[in-house]
Amino acid sequence: MIHKNYIGGQWQAAVGAETYERFNPFDQSLVAAYQDSDERDVALASNAARDAFDNGPWPRMSAFDRAAVFQRAATLVRQGQDTLADTMTREVGQPRSEMLKSVGHAADALDYYAGLITERRDEAVGGQRTDAIGMILKEPVGAVGSLTAWNAPLSLTHKACPGLAAGCTIVTKPAHQSAGAVIELAKIFEEAGLPPGALNVVTSARENGAVVGQAIAESDRLDMVTFTGSSATGKAVMRAAANNLKRVKLELGGKSPNIVFADAENLDHIAAAVAKGIVRMAGQSCQAGSRLLVQEAVKDQFMELLVKHVSMAKLGDPFHADTTCGPLVSETQLQRVSSFVELGKSTARLVLGGARPDRADLQKGFFLQPTIFDQVAHDARIAQEEAFGPVLSVVTFKDEQEAIRIANSTAFGLVAGCWTSNLNTTMRVAKSVTAGILWVNCYRDDSPLKYMPTGFRKQSGIGSEMGPEGLEAFLETKSVMIRISP
Repeated sequence: MIHKNYIGGQWQAAVGAETYERFNPFDQSLVAAYQDSDERDVALASNAARDAFDNGPWPRMSAFDRAAVFQRAATLVRQGQDTLADTMTREVGQPRSEMLKSVGHAADALDYYAGLITERRDEAVGGQRTDAIGMILKEPVGAVGSLTAWNAPLSLTHKACPGLAAGCTIVTKPAHQSAGAVIELAKIFEEAGLPPGALNVVTSARENGAVVGQAIAESDRLDMVTFTGSSATGKAVMRAAANNLKRVKLELGGKSPNIVFADAENLDHIAAAVAKGIVRMAGQSCQAGSRLLVQEAVKDQFMELLVKHVSMAKLGDPFHADTTCGPLVSETQLQRVSSFVELGKSTARLVLGGARPDRADLQKGFFLQPTIFDQVAHDARIAQEEAFGPVLSVVTFKDEQEAIRIANSTAFGLVAGCWTSNLNTTMRVAKSVTAGILWVNCYRDDSPLKYMPTGFRKQSGIGSEMGPEGLEAFLETKSVMIRISP
């Protein structure tokens, strides 16, 4: 099947009439073919988004009407969950159970922002004078470019769709590895009644990915760009966005610390959570807990439990129910992560993994055994740079101050975990560790709370996502001052 671009409400081939194929990273079977677009397609999509924002109905619809479209889209996402999950499983390569969860999260995000836009209020200034009143209004920022990540294609629903809910129009370029789910989402929005030009999708092969992304980031027809990916690419996006001083929202890399204090309760449960934090998605997540900081008093005991739980990871066909870790997304990614493993072997002690599995049924896939390195220096490259694979670096600390210093010793500040039974330790770590999210006695998927924002600190990005802050990112402030006639 050859998918087309979606521009101005029309499904159309790329101007250059070129296509590319995406293959399953598990067995190399053909998944689908997509348009290999270039700058000309970006120009068409950007013009469509610009015209839809300046002249179309979407920004001029009431919040209730926009919310109704989002609610219908959420319903359709849930009804089409099998198609969406199957598509992502084939393209991303990770367990279908995980992909089903991401579909559910996407639908929930659409419902959440549908409710939020109808409840949001502007402000009034009425007490300064008796003959004047002021209004502080929040308006959609405009036409927005969105560059999505391959590991979570439906994250578009909380990365750019809040802007759509606010009345912005969108041009999105899915990652070349996983464009299928974004194409399906565009079809869903079309069926839900989204007007033409409000959402536009342009795909491209790896070779043209940087070209298309650059064209979106620097387009003077767009008012904002949101990007998820590596810090290096994020810097390039930011430089390109300076072309017309467009607003930027960036979620970039992470080297997230998971800090285990000696007073933490139930070390076996914690070891299971730490293992999941690095094995889930084969470590291909910016929020992966890729650094374990463990207090020396419980180090040996905890390492035994950790090795037990990481060893329980089941590599295999992502469509098999018992698979917990699929292949890396591509041969290029496998080579990159493998280079970090080789670096680790020369600078730290290999505890587990460190090689490709030798099982016959895994030979076509880009698999790497979940890997643990111990005795890692906190300033070593494998403790400082993001491998984006199932590779865990273990660093030992003596006391709370050292743990905080090590946690903050990288260029990143995305998320962190802290395990302790001491409330004072919790509060000191919460105030001292630089991160957009700190999970205490939980980590990521087992967090009990939803819709709290994620802020991006240091070289992990700019701005915030989720929660009301996720909507605010796409709003501009306008003050209106009115003198009342006597």
